Amino acid sequence: MLQLIRHRLVKNTAALMVVQISGYAAPLLVLPYLSRVLSTEHFGLIAYATSFNLYFMTLVDYGFNLTATRRIAINRDNPEKISQIYSAVIAAKALLTLLGLIIMLTVVLATPKLRPNLLLFCIGYLAVIGDLLFPMWLFQGLQKMENLIWRDLLAKVVSMGMVFAFVRKDGDYLWAAGFQAGSMLLAGIIGLITVPLLTAARFVVPSREEVFEALREGWPVFLSTAAMSMSWATNVLVLGLRSGPADVAYYSAAFRLVSAARLLVSPIVTALYPHISHMAVASGQNAVAFLRRYALILASPFLAGSVILFVTAPLIIHVLFSAKYEPAILLLRIMAFSPFLLVFQHIYSTFYMLAFGYQKEWSRIIMQATILNFVCLLSLIFTVWPPAAVSATGLLVDLFSAVATYRFFRRTTTATTVMAAA
Repeated sequence: MLQLIRHRLVKNTAALMVVQISGYAAPLLVLPYLSRVLSTEHFGLIAYATSFNLYFMTLVDYGFNLTATRRIAINRDNPEKISQIYSAVIAAKALLTLLGLIIMLTVVLATPKLRPNLLLFCIGYLAVIGDLLFPMWLFQGLQKMENLIWRDLLAKVVSMGMVFAFVRKDGDYLWAAGFQAGSMLLAGIIGLITVPLLTAARFVVPSREEVFEALREGWPVFLSTAAMSMSWATNVLVLGLRSGPADVAYYSAAFRLVSAARLLVSPIVTALYPHISHMAVASGQNAVAFLRRYALILASPFLAGSVILFVTAPLIIHVLFSAKYEPAILLLRIMAFSPFLLVFQHIYSTFYMLAFGYQKEWSRIIMQATILNFVCLLSLIFTVWPPAAVSATGLLVDLFSAVATYRFFRRTTTATTVMAAA
């Protein structure tokens, strides 16, 4: 047992759990306060701006958390190659951040309904810059996440303290948005500073070819991840246009709680993906055996958590958001099993399809799920309560993705030999 606890995978998973819990515990502690201090209109506006900036978070991520992580994991014993990958990816993300800023300003200024809240959208973009600065993919590939716990704890505690200290009335909603987005910027700055202290990576000016190679390699994964992430952001934007800030606030309240549970999947994915990628190169059969052995163990806690969310939805909403958010109870129950479906999907998509080099097949499933998302949304949003339509759409897409990736795993592992990723 002691040897298991000391294993690098366990330490990295535990560290990432702390990072994710701290990253979402602070906002959850702040939510009851903000839901009472701010009007549902301003609470909804912040959620709306956050979902809009998710487009640009997805653009800057560009799938590097998967493609660059895998390259770093494969070359983790080659400091020169690590520095080359690190520099090229940072330069590529900087270009994407600038492009995203130009697009964001253009869209907001050109849209009459968004233009009055330009400052709010600009404040929210601080989170995108924070994503640029912090090379999560580098630490993931090197499996050195346990050294970064204090970074997130410090940033989130500072953000939470600022909200309680300075957000006192409804008119302070810009401060509320700024402190939440600013915490990601602070975390990014600290993360960038720690790179030379914790890794052998050094920034060297990359060639144009190296930057474009990083973008080219990440393109298929970006298309797939962007399709899913942007589907959710678009769903919220459609909801806002169909209903208004109040319905966005109800949906956001429920979705934030579900997201807290979904984000607990991320540490498992982040810690295990480099290990399984490395294992897939060495022995595909061993990697498949690993997945078969641990799939149920990985998924069971999230199934239990989803059941708890469904049963205790009324209590959670009343305690965290007050009685005026009672419509969010139904939405929370609709989305309650989303965390379980997400971890089930990752086991057979990220840990198998991506680790074994089935990027094209994975992208095909994601694109099918994206089409399904908009078919369901357009079918439901004009026939049922719009927030319920968006919630049900998300659940159906999660269910489809989980079933499709599992069927692919079963179909391709029935052969006697599993080929390792190139």
